[in-house]
Amino acid sequence: MSDLPPKLPEPFAALVDLTAEPTTDQARRLTLALKAVPELQRWLRVQRQLTTRGLLDAEHTRKELAPILECSEQRVSDIASGHLNKAALARRARKQTEAEPS
Repeated sequence: MSDLPPKLPEPFAALVDLTAEPTTDQARRLTLALKAVPELQRWLRVQRQLTTRGLLDAEHTRKELAPILECSEQRVSDIASGHLNKAALARRARKQTEAEPS
């Protein structure tokens, strides 16, 4: 992981104005935003990891953070260290399998 956190994906920066009258530009921008959801999830995951790590480093406990993050104390540790949960690992394995040439 690099030292700099990833930038928030651009398609999400200007979504607030997409509730106006429908236009073709609005449809295009919504489509780009939907396609960039995985990038947004990666960004959010990194931000959550950095925040959780910072809270643990600042004397907060796993026990204190678990209900806030709605997970177990072990999962708090996993988040802080960047470990993926079982569902994310399964998705990654599936993607790798699909990407392999037949």
